[in-house]
Amino acid sequence: MPEQFPPDLVTLCDWLTGQLDAETAAGVAAAVESGDARVQARVSWLRSFLDVAQTLPLHQPPPIVRQRLHQYFLRWSVARAALDREPVLVQASLLFDSRQDLAVAGVRGADHEGDDVHLAFVADAADVVLDVRRLPDGRVRLDGQVLAIGPDAAPVFEVTARGEGFEVRAIDGDDLGRFSLADVPDTVAELDLFNGDLRIVAALSLHEGPRAS
Repeated sequence: MPEQFPPDLVTLCDWLTGQLDAETAAGVAAAVESGDARVQARVSWLRSFLDVAQTLPLHQPPPIVRQRLHQYFLRWSVARAALDREPVLVQASLLFDSRQDLAVAGVRGADHEGDDVHLAFVADAADVVLDVRRLPDGRVRLDGQVLAIGPDAAPVFEVTARGEGFEVRAIDGDDLGRFSLADVPDTVAELDLFNGDLRIVAALSLHEGPRAS
């Protein structure tokens, strides 16, 4: 089978030094020919390195050095793969809206214009709670927290509120998953929460009443 695109560093090195079988080598050559600028730069660097290496005398390193170099390269490969990994994207679903759920429960004031709104969202990877406070100028303040993202997950989130013609961003979230946006138009339609590995997107409807779940 042809080599999958893009070829990794080890495969490229084996291709340049003639260590691949004919079918695999042909697949790598095709992938390199159609590769992007990063692939071309990697091939160029490897070729330069191999050219320089041929001019230097080679000495057999002690076995412990070979072993440690191999271990270091494996750790580097894992770290590089993690850096190149695309973040997980999840769409959060509305679980609770105080404008709707408290009114159904018979709680007074739940439908008064100007009251704070409390929202809760659920997703496969995390839950999000959000308090919306209306400001005197018709805008809103958003205070929230990302919950239950797992013991090994990065807890600090960058948050972006989007609506027609605007985008408001905050990067001052804390290590408890809390975040705040102090001055946002109440026409905000989407909340985007990102910690580098996980992106949570939640649809909002604050200007026209609660959004159906």
